[in-house]
Amino acid sequence: MTLKELKENIQKFQYMEDSSIIDVALASILCTSLSIGKPIWLVIIGKSSGGKTQILTPLAMTNEAFIHSVDDITGNTFLSGAKVGVGKSASFLDRVGKRGIIVISDLTVLFSKEATERAIILGALRVISDGKYQKYVGNNPKPLVWKGDLGMLAGSTPALYPSFEEFSGMGERFLYFRMREFDAEKATMLAMEQEIYGEELNIILSGYYKEYITSIIEYKTNNEVDLTLSEDVNKRIIKIAILAEKIRTTAHTDWQKVVDRLPIPAMPMRIAKMLRSLAKTLLLMRKFEKVEFSIEDMKIVDWCGWSLSNEEKRACLRILAGRDYGNWIKTQTVADLIGLDTTVIRILLQNLSAIGVLSRSGDSGSLMWKIADRGDWELIREIEGITESVEIAERDLSLEEEGIDIDVKGMFGENNNN
Repeated sequence: MTLKELKENIQKFQYMEDSSIIDVALASILCTSLSIGKPIWLVIIGKSSGGKTQILTPLAMTNEAFIHSVDDITGNTFLSGAKVGVGKSASFLDRVGKRGIIVISDLTVLFSKEATERAIILGALRVISDGKYQKYVGNNPKPLVWKGDLGMLAGSTPALYPSFEEFSGMGERFLYFRMREFDAEKATMLAMEQEIYGEELNIILSGYYKEYITSIIEYKTNNEVDLTLSEDVNKRIIKIAILAEKIRTTAHTDWQKVVDRLPIPAMPMRIAKMLRSLAKTLLLMRKFEKVEFSIEDMKIVDWCGWSLSNEEKRACLRILAGRDYGNWIKTQTVADLIGLDTTVIRILLQNLSAIGVLSRSGDSGSLMWKIADRGDWELIREIEGITESVEIAERDLSLEEEGIDIDVKGMFGENNNN
């Protein structure tokens, strides 16, 4: 089965205008299955009832001995001294073995946990992503130890952004794919017309996915496939990884919601490695069908990097990139175009300025902004598909309107308001 045929079969049951979500979800599975570079930890982010689960559940059913579905996670999920039956460990990582994939259809269950428990789980995940995890349990003088490769595929609403930003200073291990907007009326119409749904539909879709995945695995197993990326692709991956790490970095704010510390972005190597794994797996999928790795494939890689930034930052950068390079824009103009309070927008822009993505000019009563680096400006325009610059009518704003009296707790993570 070709990828085109797979997508046609899937789209009989599920409406999507951007089918690249299928490419990236399959690539995350194949990457770990075939040990192509660093395992990908991918979170598909979309609106509630937006179709995430209808992709994740059938994929998890394609190989249940290798792909493990998990509905909830606790601090003891990964390694535990508990036993289930004679000599059988209750530890999730023991069931996974040296290589496997975890699928979590709704990652928001993690966000609902108490902050301490959430921190323990995220801390464990950070260590596990590097291929080794050990934990002392009970009175045992020796720790439980796991070594191996674990991939992850999860779904979440955009609520993920502020929740993960709370712990961003510890370094994050996930790639995101933000689902693009689509025609809700057409999607609802297709859903209403369906006579097959639930478990029956999952089985059908899983069969399509399994046929394609099996074909790729057999192709790679039986052939010497060169997955060397071109120098241009590698350079592009480095550029998007650097930008992605910068724009997702959250600045600390004081009690007045003023940025009071210089944010320090993580180094881009970890993200670059996962983006490279994604690109190499996409290359494998294209070689299976005897086509070249294309600009469209690079756009998928770009989008996974770009998706690391939250909705609000991306909206700000989209507006600034829509103007000619070097043109300044006022705070309230960005706020007017996005529809958020000027104070919120000023904090977002100040965050982007503090990490060096934006340049700032003017005084506190009339701040202006522009994208600092032409390379970043060009990259953002390419990702967002901006081909022409637009002139924006600006208005004056009083000092009172630029006040900072509102509560923006939750947008930037609880720890930023200490």
